[in-house]
Amino acid sequence: MRRVTIVLLALCFATTAVEARAQVTLGLKGGLNISNLSAHDADGSTVDLDSRTVFTGGAYLQAGLGSVLALQAEALYSPRGANDDDGASIDLTYFDLPLLVLIRVPAGDAAIWPILYAGPVLSFETKCRLKADEGSSVDCGSGDDALFRTKSTDVGVTFGGGFEVFMGSYTLQLDGRYNLGLVDINDTTGEATGSVKNRTWSFYIGLGRVLSP
Repeated sequence: MRRVTIVLLALCFATTAVEARAQVTLGLKGGLNISNLSAHDADGSTVDLDSRTVFTGGAYLQAGLGSVLALQAEALYSPRGANDDDGASIDLTYFDLPLLVLIRVPAGDAAIWPILYAGPVLSFETKCRLKADEGSSVDCGSGDDALFRTKSTDVGVTFGGGFEVFMGSYTLQLDGRYNLGLVDINDTTGEATGSVKNRTWSFYIGLGRVLSP
């Protein structure tokens, strides 16, 4: 009798997990950005910068298209930027809107499925500050003779993978991704301006609630 009960519970959990994959899930996520900037001078030479690590987080809405395929829209608070060897930094903050195509690697009746995803990201800049090594800072683009101005929007692609854990009416997401900025965000006028593009590694943990179909 005990064995029968265990089998029935396992089948019930597996059935719930399969149903959860095909439904709509709303969740919150948080994690870390390890960001840097791909910067080049006007002559094409690379500018060496150090990465900065900052908190990131937001919400997501996932629509299952069967047990394997899903679409996931996200809204994320995403600080970025870079540091230099002298202690100065470029402090950028964006509001990111990724739209991801998510593919689950089939794992039978298991509650943990590997996931892969990719998609475009539209980013709106909410802050840009230049910080000196002694602690002073100034908004990018302030003054008529500003040394660095940035575009207000960025467009990129993101791709990554991780795991999705199905726990009845809840799902847990663990993922890592790379965000490749496609736009030269340097909007400084003049002849010798060079180019600057965003490069970001992100690592998230998310908890979602499966909504009624």
